[in-house]
Amino acid sequence: MTRLFFLHALGASAQSWDRVIARLPGHDCVALDLPGFGDNAAMGHLSVADMLDWFAGEVASHNSPRWIVVGHSMGSKIATLTAARRPGGLAGVVLVAASPPAPEPMDEARRTEMLGWFADGPASQAQAEKFISANTAGPLPHNLAEQAIADVRRSAPAAWRGWLEQGAREDWDARAGVIGLPALIVAGADDGDLGEDAQRRLNAPHYTHPQIEVVANAAHLIPYEQPEALAALIAQHVRHIEQEGER
Repeated sequence: MTRLFFLHALGASAQSWDRVIARLPGHDCVALDLPGFGDNAAMGHLSVADMLDWFAGEVASHNSPRWIVVGHSMGSKIATLTAARRPGGLAGVVLVAASPPAPEPMDEARRTEMLGWFADGPASQAQAEKFISANTAGPLPHNLAEQAIADVRRSAPAAWRGWLEQGAREDWDARAGVIGLPALIVAGADDGDLGEDAQRRLNAPHYTHPQIEVVANAAHLIPYEQPEALAALIAQHVRHIEQEGER
């Protein structure tokens, strides 16, 4: 069976994938907390290169002969750059509201504001609420909103700031090259900086045959906003990869 490794977005954690994974019965799913976030907050900031090495170690520790990487936003940059390394057993990629190998498009005033939230420690409740609200097409159910807000607030300040100041700005475009793996690229219809246009310009060119899908009634936090639609797209992509592998 093909194993799926899930990598989350900035300020999120492995549990941001819970509702997607719940809709993928029969699939072997492993959701990871990236360094500096979730239960790995104590690891603090790791560079993009160090996160790539960390993720390679996680895949190796799970003894995964055949696997797919699913990345959301920040996690997608790690997914694509992992694929560019051509690791053994990697059969495909799913990118969700993906940060590209090139510097991520972002309004500099917004970047400065977000950096300020973690200048002297964790973000406040109000600041975390603002971040979640700004990245969703509409209000999340209360329990999901509270979970997402709590994840933002437990992010390591060094990791949050390190991504915004360094990781998201690093230019890996040339090193990513063009990757000959099946790639599903998912955009939220209401996403701003990383919507369909950005995905077509900045991520699709790195794959020989990318499949681009747009999810309605979703902005940037698609795993929270539209888990059923996202899970269906992932399941279809996995089936396609496995059918091709049997030929």
